[in-house]
Amino acid sequence: MSVSVQQQGSKWRIAVLGRALDDDCAALADALALPAHADVELTFYDAEQLPRAMILLLGQRLDQGADLKIVAYHVLLARSLLRLKLPVRQVTPRAPQPAATPCRALALAGSAGSLDKILHLISCLPLADVAVFVVQHIDENQENLLDQLLKSRTEYLVLMPQQLTPIRPGTLYIAPPGHHMKVAHGLVYLTRDRKIQYSRPSIDLLFESLAGEYGPAALAILLCGFGQDGTQGCAMLRAAGATVLAEDGDDCAEARVMPEAASTAGHVDLVLPLAGLASVMAATVAGIKAPPRGTLLALFLEALQQHYGLDFRQYQQASLERRMQLQMTQGGYTSFAAFQRAVLSDTGRLERLVAELPVGVTAFFRHPEQFRQLRQDVLPYLASFPLLKLWSAGCASGEEAYSLAILLQELGLLERSHLFATDINPHMLEQARSGLFPAEALELNRHQYLASGGPASFDDYVAPGRHFLDIAPPLRQKVLFHRHSLTADGSFNEFQLIVCRNVLIYFDAELQRQVLQCFARSLHVDGFLVLGPQDGLNLAAREQGFVPHGSGNCVYRRAEGCHA
Repeated sequence: MSVSVQQQGSKWRIAVLGRALDDDCAALADALALPAHADVELTFYDAEQLPRAMILLLGQRLDQGADLKIVAYHVLLARSLLRLKLPVRQVTPRAPQPAATPCRALALAGSAGSLDKILHLISCLPLADVAVFVVQHIDENQENLLDQLLKSRTEYLVLMPQQLTPIRPGTLYIAPPGHHMKVAHGLVYLTRDRKIQYSRPSIDLLFESLAGEYGPAALAILLCGFGQDGTQGCAMLRAAGATVLAEDGDDCAEARVMPEAASTAGHVDLVLPLAGLASVMAATVAGIKAPPRGTLLALFLEALQQHYGLDFRQYQQASLERRMQLQMTQGGYTSFAAFQRAVLSDTGRLERLVAELPVGVTAFFRHPEQFRQLRQDVLPYLASFPLLKLWSAGCASGEEAYSLAILLQELGLLERSHLFATDINPHMLEQARSGLFPAEALELNRHQYLASGGPASFDDYVAPGRHFLDIAPPLRQKVLFHRHSLTADGSFNEFQLIVCRNVLIYFDAELQRQVLQCFARSLHVDGFLVLGPQDGLNLAAREQGFVPHGSGNCVYRRAEGCHA
């Protein structure tokens, strides 16, 4: 972390550079050691989250009545501080996005072993005013049936061209065996010239001609293969402003040589697994104005799953579309394809996307009638276990998990309990770990605590401040927050109580079924599952072997004789 202080007249400007701010808050504390009447503007240029100690430091300054204005350049930091009602202003510098050039030509190239991949990519290709060229290394004496295979997979007109065949949009041209194929002046040229890089047809020759004919309006994809054919062609395409993608070598086994040669030489824009290639290709060909919905969105979600292991494929599509469009607008991206390329190549951009997609609506003792049933019925029953293991799944910013910790403490069970709280959103988890919550919700928290049957006062468990509530240390120390995806990571322990409320409502029916199966595998035979009243999953829970416990509070037990 780097802290600089500059005085301009009566105003003090403090700039904080760097993302890792955990090590030492002393430098910032020294910088803020100014008279309370000093007009201070504090700017965080890089940080996505602030450590708990630093947030407390800002709160102390404000509690003194000091004039402090906070500027955050990162949207996630701005949101986390706004959540605590700190005086923050977000500045979002947009990297200038180059003017998008509509795609007019697509080239797919690979070895004989890339046949299935070519077929898959073509099946994902939307029909558009684009000419498509395919070059595949195959034995010259072998009959090429690629044209026959592709005709059943695409709406494009599929041709094995002859010399001087005119190039038309909406048409797919396959290099004939034993012939080089290149393009010029709107025509396809075929030659029987010598082999290039031991190959005929040559990928280099096609790519070089596309660079001259289409320039930045070309998109080329280099698939698995042997040798270095394509490397020089990729260089010329990139020099002409075209986009070049290469398949990830991990997809190719021994045939990784060809795409890795081009990427190692620095002639590739992006290296992706097959799902990523299909997604970026489809979005690019679909056009600059194509929105993130339907098949294009489905392909992108598949790419996220294959490239990063994050599975949003069965989230509600309408919600995903809105959030994706918002991300594109905020980032200044001129097309869905440009947005995809940024996310698939930049983990920082990915983290911002992940922070947007899941929905994190929560509160202390939300749905107090459920907590009353836990207090009066469920937890007293579970008290017979020597060690209690509880899981707050999809915990968001942690209010639910801390509410469970309060219940356990009041029932004398906290010290012999392991309370796990998980969420897919790392930024939400950091907020939860901090134990800091908006002070403006104090009255609501008090009311819901009492409505849940609380025998004391909610204030006994927090230190109220002017801007935020600070959870008592014994509670913070007993909640174990971890990143976990309900859709991808599965079961990780056996629990006596699982609480997952108002999360599954955002999943489709199939994903709900999968998550309920995960809960069934994770639940002790005498354990309880608590779902959200808004989830509407009574029938689905029954189908997965759960039966209601009590009446109407969405608390379930495993059906007798049902053991996952």
